[in-house]
Amino acid sequence: MHQSNIKAGTAIADITPPLEVGLLSSSIKGSYVIFESVRLPLKARVLVLESGNELVAVVALDLLALSNTSVGDWEQFKKGMSSIIPPHKIILTCTHTHNAPESAGLSSLYLTEAYRNWLNDTQTTINNAIIQAVESLQPCEVFYCVDMLKGFSLQRRISTSKGIVMSDSVQPISNELMQKQPIDHRVHTIRFKNGDKVLATVVQAACHPVHEMCIPHISAEFPGELCAVLEASGKNGLPLFLNGAAGDINPPTVSMGATDARRHGEALAKIVAQQDGLRTDEWEVKSGYKEWQLSIRPEMNMVNKGDALARFNAISLGQLAIVFLPGEVFTETALAIEKTSPFAQTIVVGFSENNIGYVPTEQAFDEGGYEIGPGKWSFLPKGADKIIMAKALELLQELHEEQYVSLAVNEKIRDEIIHAKNKNSNSEKL
Repeated sequence: MHQSNIKAGTAIADITPPLEVGLLSSSIKGSYVIFESVRLPLKARVLVLESGNELVAVVALDLLALSNTSVGDWEQFKKGMSSIIPPHKIILTCTHTHNAPESAGLSSLYLTEAYRNWLNDTQTTINNAIIQAVESLQPCEVFYCVDMLKGFSLQRRISTSKGIVMSDSVQPISNELMQKQPIDHRVHTIRFKNGDKVLATVVQAACHPVHEMCIPHISAEFPGELCAVLEASGKNGLPLFLNGAAGDINPPTVSMGATDARRHGEALAKIVAQQDGLRTDEWEVKSGYKEWQLSIRPEMNMVNKGDALARFNAISLGQLAIVFLPGEVFTETALAIEKTSPFAQTIVVGFSENNIGYVPTEQAFDEGGYEIGPGKWSFLPKGADKIIMAKALELLQELHEEQYVSLAVNEKIRDEIIHAKNKNSNSEKL
């Protein structure tokens, strides 16, 4: 076990929009409708980690997604929230709730004045929250555990005589469909603790938050319900939800309402509350960033290539790594990344940085279905999943090597200090 050199700081801020900043009503039609009410406010939850010269922020947003098109210019958007931390050290990731503003650029909402004003306010809010989190930094230790939650997610791509359909079209869902592979039922929990005090609880699971989809109220959906329960207990510090590779994963109930979202969030919270976790060999925080320009299918005739610029981030805490992927990655891709990763434990997060749409596997392209498009929601060519996996693994490998170089240096310094102390002690005895 190695001594932790990590500090953690947190902050939370409200990013709930005015009702006229509407929600996506159809990605195929590219339409939106205004909200009628607020059921569950939207939040920006910030976790800042520091060790040595490393300072990195994870910003979990109760949003559908963000794209180059929807923010105007990604680099400028990130600079607007980086007064204290460099832009590439700020990791934006969305919970992917479908009851947040249509901020993915799938409709014309991003052109409205109401949307632009809300986005500018959100940018400023995130910047202020990051500053607040930095000011609250405290020494901490890291605890990690993993468990399972079944019955709340399934492989949504169902093969029928008419082709691939969504699971919600074959209600009621049979037990056989609930077991359909590939699926990842795991719930990962990372706690950052200062003594007995929990500073932050990070929870990762993979599922589309669509229990309330197309219901015209604002809601942070099951991730918001999860965080609300964890906050209410007073034992979890700041909760953050990170959605996994949920591009092909849905809950069994879609557009059924708040009751199902609440039940899902409460079930996750119950799992998290039961997890104690083991202290990790975290050593130091390391972070890395990589980007890669992907191709766009010719038939899409898209002029903004920035929407296909894939941005990757990763954080390592010793032998535990979190890799943040852009777009709606499939379960199969995430599991392959995890299996090949040089880290003992690797958590894959989707819906991060700028949205690049769905990233279907090659088999999914052959099968067809909604996720294949083509459309603003799916414009990458066949084979993009392999590029995503390769670049993610390159970043993880680089981070792994850096982590071990740092460990070797620290152990050498530690040994030199011990040797010097022993030498001084022997001299005093003489």
